[in-house]
Amino acid sequence: MILRATTTCVPTVSVVIPTFNRAGLLGEAIASVLRQSYSNLEVIVVDDGSTDSTADVVTSFADERLILLRQENRGRSAARNRAIAKARGRYIAFLDSDDVYLEHKLEKQVDYMESHPDVGMTYTSALCIDGNGDLLAHKYEATISGKIYKDIAFFMPVTVTLPTVMVRREVFDAVGDFDECMYRFEDTDMWRRISKSYSVGAIPEYTCKLRTHAGNCLTAQDPDQIRSALDYYASKILREDSDLSSFVLRKGLAGIYFYYGGAIGRMPHWHDKGLKLLTTAFRYWPLVFARPSILRYYLVKSARRLFSNAVNSILKPKKYNPEERDIAA
Repeated sequence: MILRATTTCVPTVSVVIPTFNRAGLLGEAIASVLRQSYSNLEVIVVDDGSTDSTADVVTSFADERLILLRQENRGRSAARNRAIAKARGRYIAFLDSDDVYLEHKLEKQVDYMESHPDVGMTYTSALCIDGNGDLLAHKYEATISGKIYKDIAFFMPVTVTLPTVMVRREVFDAVGDFDECMYRFEDTDMWRRISKSYSVGAIPEYTCKLRTHAGNCLTAQDPDQIRSALDYYASKILREDSDLSSFVLRKGLAGIYFYYGGAIGRMPHWHDKGLKLLTTAFRYWPLVFARPSILRYYLVKSARRLFSNAVNSILKPKKYNPEERDIAA
């Protein structure tokens, strides 16, 4: 089922919102786009196989700028690609269905793009909110412009969050679609590809609120899936960006694994999985461990574990199990 805008006016901006079973938050996201100070836009919502009242939420808005596309569940990359293929605007912006725009977001970005024709993509700073909409202390800052591949392709030192981005339509014709094999990091992969060929513009103003809730926090994720996604992303970088400095690539990849290794390792029962990610970081670039805080944390944690295991082996000697395989065999 497709509900298409009936207006004959060609929009300047197409805002893409993929969604899956977020009827409770989707309405706020849509409303934040429709009340933008810049009004020459269309909003393309792609319902990626939702089983809740998502369609009812979309059709409750009586605004001809709103478009609903529905498909079987194929993932957010496929949903975004479908929307981009249908988009009529010369600028493409993105919003996740649990986040919101601030009122002048699109206006600021269109003005910037119009005055900087050499820029293929812009991003902005963003505020963070909790599940109730209250502001959190953490913020994302847009600080670096220009040819900034090495600054954004590895999340650090600058993290580009998807709802803050606007891209010229023709850029996707040049760099291709979102990778539909990726279920994590697909947005960073896109910014990586764009930043190789185009200048990127930073707008320091806060234009979005990014929501942290039970469904998207780190503790709700599968650490093994994170590891698999990191490995896939790393293989893409080494394969597709081999024309760049090996030092830049390996140092950058070490930083990604180091970041997630530290974050995951601090979670209850995930210490070993975090340590494996840190081991991979070390293999890419050993000097990543010059950052002392995480190294000190793991040294203390490992020492405590070794001491605890030694004590337990004395107090409770392990009994031989004839059915247990010798791992050295």
